[in-house]
This record gives sequence, C-alpha cells and structure tokens, in this order.
Amino acid sequence: MLWENLTVKQFEDAVLSTKRVCVVPIGCLEKHGDHLPLGTDMMIARAIVEQTAETEPFVIFPYYIFGQVSEVKHFAGTVALSGEMQMRLLLEVCKEIRRNGFNKIILANGHGGNNHMLNYFVQTMLDERKDYAVYSYDLWGLSPEQHRQLESTYVTPGEYGHADHMETSEIMHIAPELVYMDRLNDGEWHCTGRGQLLADNKTAAGIHWYMEYPNQIAGDPSLASAEYGKDYIAYCADNFAKAVHAIKHDESVLTLQTQFFDRCDDVSKI
Repeated sequence: MLWENLTVKQFEDAVLSTKRVCVVPIGCLEKHGDHLPLGTDMMIARAIVEQTAETEPFVIFPYYIFGQVSEVKHFAGTVALSGEMQMRLLLEVCKEIRRNGFNKIILANGHGGNNHMLNYFVQTMLDERKDYAVYSYDLWGLSPEQHRQLESTYVTPGEYGHADHMETSEIMHIAPELVYMDRLNDGEWHCTGRGQLLADNKTAAGIHWYMEYPNQIAGDPSLASAEYGKDYIAYCADNFAKAVHAIKHDESVLTLQTQFFDRCDDVSKI
C-alpha cells in the first residue's frame, strides 16, 4: 500500500479497499546526536506506519520530511522551511490526496517539533469548506501498562526525549548499519539547566530546546538495544492500528464538519 509502488489500477482499488484512508508519515531532517542519522524521525514514523498497515490497511503517502525544525537549522543537514511554507505545502499535499479519492487523511507524526504545528494545521482545516477530514496523530505514545511491560524487560532511564535510548533502539532495529554508538560522549545528553526561566511549562521561547540540549540528545542512548526498539515499534503500531480502525468506521467528524460549514454559510446570510 505504498503510494509510490502502486500502479494506476492498484491505486484505484486501494482507495476503495482502504475506505478512502491515506496516512502521511511526517518527520524532518535534523541532528540526532552524532550517532544517529538525520532522517531518524522519518524512518521511525515510516516503520511504525508500515507495520500498522499490515493489520489495518491504508495507503501510505511517500516520505514527508518538511516538518517544523527551525531551532536546529544551525546544524548541517537540517531542512527548515519557513512556517508559512510548511503550512501551505502541507495544505496543497492534502488537497492532492483528496483529489486522488481519499476523504480521511491522517498526519502520522514522528517528530516532537511538529506537535504544535500539526495541531494548529488541523484547526485551520475549518477555515474554508472541505469534503474531507484531516487528523493528526502522535505515533510514539504508549499506555502506562505498555511502559511497565517494557521497563520490566529492559533497563531504561526515566528521561525520554530525543536521540535517546528509545529512538536509538528503534534505529538499531530498523537500520543498525546507520547507528554509531562509538561516537557518543558520556553525559552529552544531560540537560544544561540554562532554560530554567521556561521550566514551568507555561512559558515558551523558540531557543528553549537549544538552551537545554545543545547536543540534540535528551535521554541516555547508551541503554539502547535493537530488541527494545522492535518491541517499542510493535506497541506504537498496535496503538496506531486501533486509532486508524476507529477513524475508518467513524462518520461523525465528516458529518459534523459539514454541518459546521452549513451553519457558517447560514450565519453569513444574516
């Protein structure tokens, strides 16, 4: 169900067989310490989405790397488009996905920097009438029970964040040849504490992440293992499959969205 691998006929069949659901795995290109590839978030998102599609079929849009990553553009290899371009490009992509027959589009997020941007993006889908629905979903969330099961099997630190044991483990599972553990420097994942002004979670500044984690690592990657990465991805895929199943069989979003636009039109006639 990879969009780019389908013939025209296969594509037409896939639109119908998947109940018109298309998933867009979204990551970015950014530094993940010196031990992981720039495309880590994209690779993990794609792996989770592909595994999910094995049990809950949908069409998978090709790699989408244009996420919000402005705070890392001082490192080589980062691709950081302007905020205006990110929003416009994603909207045009969604329009093209709809034109090709899908009316439910899921933005499957694999990069923490995209969180606020994607949530805002789906809100802007109400700016003008649409006959399709766009959803955002964060791929990495696990239930407390799933976390307990992992922690009962593997030694894991309390801190999760970026290029940590979780992401390092996942890339060890997906593409072990791209992991360079010998390039880690002990302790470079510790928080500097330079962002105490912003530590109350109510205050924000664009430079906050760099203040706290200048090496682009948050969490101890030295505890990573391919086995942990495999199990973590399996949990994420299982959780995403449940979300996709619910979206496939729910019509309330599209119905209420249409009612919303109808009422907007009525108000404009007052």
